[in-house]
Amino acid sequence: MIIKNRDEVTSHGDLRGRGIVADILEAGLTAVDPYPNTRRLVRVENGKLIIGGCPEMDLSGYGDEVIDLSRTGDIYVVGAGKTVQRQAKAIEDVLGERLTAGVITIKKGEGIIVRKIEVTEGAHPVPDEKSVEGSRKIVEIARRAKEEDLVFVLFSSGSSSLFALPPEGCTLEEMRSVYKLAIQYGDQSLIWRVMKYFSEVNSGRIVMLIYPARAVNLLMSIKGYEPWHGKIPKGGDWIPSWPPGPRQLSDAAKEMKAEPWWEELPSPMRAALERCDPDCEVPPIEDFRRVQSSYWQPVDHRRMLEGAKRKAEECGFQGAILGRWWMVQSSEAAEIMTGIALECLRYGTPFKPPVALISGGEMTVPVGAASGIGGRNQEFVLSAAMRISGMGDTGIVIGSVDSDGTDGPGVQFVPGADSSLRTLAGGIVDGGTVAATKAMGLDIHAELKNHNSTPMLTKLKSGIYTGNTGIVGGDLRVILIPNPNIQIPSLK
Repeated sequence: MIIKNRDEVTSHGDLRGRGIVADILEAGLTAVDPYPNTRRLVRVENGKLIIGGCPEMDLSGYGDEVIDLSRTGDIYVVGAGKTVQRQAKAIEDVLGERLTAGVITIKKGEGIIVRKIEVTEGAHPVPDEKSVEGSRKIVEIARRAKEEDLVFVLFSSGSSSLFALPPEGCTLEEMRSVYKLAIQYGDQSLIWRVMKYFSEVNSGRIVMLIYPARAVNLLMSIKGYEPWHGKIPKGGDWIPSWPPGPRQLSDAAKEMKAEPWWEELPSPMRAALERCDPDCEVPPIEDFRRVQSSYWQPVDHRRMLEGAKRKAEECGFQGAILGRWWMVQSSEAAEIMTGIALECLRYGTPFKPPVALISGGEMTVPVGAASGIGGRNQEFVLSAAMRISGMGDTGIVIGSVDSDGTDGPGVQFVPGADSSLRTLAGGIVDGGTVAATKAMGLDIHAELKNHNSTPMLTKLKSGIYTGNTGIVGGDLRVILIPNPNIQIPSLK
């Protein structure tokens, strides 16, 4: 069971609806578990290592790989991110003693399940000394690999902070300030845009270090990638092992100078970008073409949405996937989805109840100088609860969860915070949630303004707790709409 406190969040309010929403969320998360999906892709048969049989996972378009183990040298595993340990465990179980060594960096608190592969526990969402230490160990393996060797390269969401190695002239503290600005402004792209130029290992650099050994890249990313069809794509990406794309430091620097956070970047970084320091530039795409490197994606966000849809239909509800939304603010996503829900309930359009509205992607919350504890999925459910309050007993139940289990940074950036508060993954609310907050003397408007959703959901027994899941599929949101059996007030 991924949702550890299911009994708690389904013990009050709309019992049936909460139970169904919890089941839908659980099914969506289970569908993107990296371990079984990696085992489906990678296996050993008759002395051959086979990577394939799953064309939907083949990004580079080179087709299935059949590798004769008797003619292969050492086999290594390297990687970093929120899912890599479950991936690494799958590779470890497939290869057994044939695996030479491996090094991965995972998020602190996840717990270690691999046996032969060395694990470093780094910090997320802001890198620390352990993140750098783990990155150096990965570089050592990359440089050790020889032409006849094979390296499994595992990177996932979370690797932006867990695989951080500042170049000469850049300090860890300067690097950390970039990640803190991303939290302050609610803009994760800030990290990807800046750090691709201040990293010893990002933008395909790690794969260049592995060359001339053969690299098999297994990506576990929130986003879905378009297949290459055998041709390296021209656009770069934030996953460290992805090809760098064209060199465009000059244009990127001009774009960054127009951003509101530009003056808050560390001055050495700004100076390097302004002078277009050639040491910051990404590797030439021409150099990347000579490496032996294939790319597979065992899991993407779409599989999570489809898993949730199947469970909704098993429960007697139409499953309607609305799509994936990136970098939309939680309160805006709540307004959109509850608006659709009330339209369904009142007019039977665009979907006739009973229906479960399902969406994914990754929301954002610009916290500014607020001192609260919470996260984007928690703010989504509370904002949505406010929007259905006063509509009568609609029977609508709303759930949202961050698939990695960590919805927001928790207490780590709030001095003096209540250390007994668990970092939540999300929450479940219903038509009675707002009334419950008032009965407890809680001011939901004020708490949301201070981005303090975790204490409120904890008191309401409506916060979802999973711990670190080892899963990355982005956010999963569900609004459950039963058969209409009441008259609800007109929208103003």
